[in-house]
Amino acid sequence: MDKRIVERNIAKGLITKQEYEQQLASLADREGSYDTVEIDPADSKDESQAE
Repeated sequence: MDKRIVERNIAKGLITKQEYEQQLASLADREGSYDTVEIDPADSKDESQAE
């Protein structure tokens, strides 16, 4: 979630900072549970070259 939206919602009183911090603390640690994708810039085509 965008930090600015969170700050705006706290300022509006829609959520408290404590509720937000509790939500963050309840999230699972997903470090290392992702796949890496390598992109070769040579595979990308520039539209000016495509014509």
